[in-house]
Amino acid sequence: MKHTANTHISNAITKLVFAVTLTLTLLYSIFVLGYSWVIEDNIFNRLVSQQASTIKHNYHTTGKIDVSDKQIYQLFEGWQQVPTEIRQVIKDEPNRVEFRLADGKTYHLKRFYLGNEEYVLLANVERFEVSRDYLKGVLVWLVGFSVISCTLIAFLGWRMGRKIAKPLELLACSVKKLEKGGEESFQQSLKLMPNNEVGQLAHAIDHSFKQLNDALTRELHFTKDISHEIRTPISVLQNALSLDSESIAPANKQTNEICFSEQAVKQMRSATQKLTQTTDVLLALARNESSLAQSVSLNRLIEKCVLNHFALNHPQKGMSLELELDIDMPDDEVMIIANRNLLEILVNNLLSNVVAHASDKDVQLLVSKSSIRLTNQFAEPLPANLTLSGIKASSSEGIGQGLSLIERICTACGWTMHVEIDAAHQRFSILIDFES
Repeated sequence: MKHTANTHISNAITKLVFAVTLTLTLLYSIFVLGYSWVIEDNIFNRLVSQQASTIKHNYHTTGKIDVSDKQIYQLFEGWQQVPTEIRQVIKDEPNRVEFRLADGKTYHLKRFYLGNEEYVLLANVERFEVSRDYLKGVLVWLVGFSVISCTLIAFLGWRMGRKIAKPLELLACSVKKLEKGGEESFQQSLKLMPNNEVGQLAHAIDHSFKQLNDALTRELHFTKDISHEIRTPISVLQNALSLDSESIAPANKQTNEICFSEQAVKQMRSATQKLTQTTDVLLALARNESSLAQSVSLNRLIEKCVLNHFALNHPQKGMSLELELDIDMPDDEVMIIANRNLLEILVNNLLSNVVAHASDKDVQLLVSKSSIRLTNQFAEPLPANLTLSGIKASSSEGIGQGLSLIERICTACGWTMHVEIDAAHQRFSILIDFES
């Protein structure tokens, strides 16, 4: 499955750096504007305070109460003559010193006492406010500064992101080529990796790939060896057990070989058949045959498995089950996408489980367009966790791998296996869902 990157590291770094720069420039602009207003207001406050100090000094030296610049300053004795707007605001905010009136004028206020009388000094600073006059120009400069800064920093961030992302892209491309035998190209890429975390990641991937490759090679040899070493003796046993017992007896008498009882021969046949099925399943799973899928007729495959199943058609129990095996399939041909070999092994294992464990002749095989359901009855209580490896009933002669192998086949093929147990009616069902 091919994966493509939805985002790039360089773009992510560029966006991050751009966002940080934009945030900082906005905060800086707000700080500059706020600082300019604070400076301007404090200058006005100091001028008013200086004028109040001058009035106090003149009062104490000459006894006169007057202001030096009547165009800017207004001195009021008490609050009766103070503009109404200022008096209304001062009631709610006694410590406020700046007032902007409805006519657009801005006043700064200073309260002080001369003797026992309270005086109010107002300074009309409207003509001296420069922050509002230069606000548009300052904003233009700040916006221009922000745009230039963000553009420059974004470009630097993009360059930095490309510098970081380029080795990673090279590493990702080299790793993809490993699937097609590009080990030499990967080794060349390792030499180009920077001496940082990316280089460490590349060498870690190289080390892991070598370990996995060695393990895969060992498993490949093991699969080939076990395929030959197990299948050969199984074939010999099957050929020997398939001979007619009457033809074996004289040979045994002449050569004084040990003769097996009929029950022992049956047990060997059963064990050989189980070993053959188990070997087929394990080898199919080891070869990852689930990836080789094609369109398969489920009707024809089940019919073939039922007709050719050795345990179902030859032993006494299997023959009796065949007479009562109720197969319900759709009239139309059911086509599914699956690996034919694994699907055939799955059906054969289901039928073998029925032969081995069914306690009644009534066995139902229900086939739909997307599932297989096999139902039979059981006599003895069933153990818990039936699908776990090694779990089996006390009377079972197997090794408890039947349902475990079936579940592994389903997992490998992307199917789902459901086990349903009706304890009241002692009915056991296995549902294989091909579309889950």
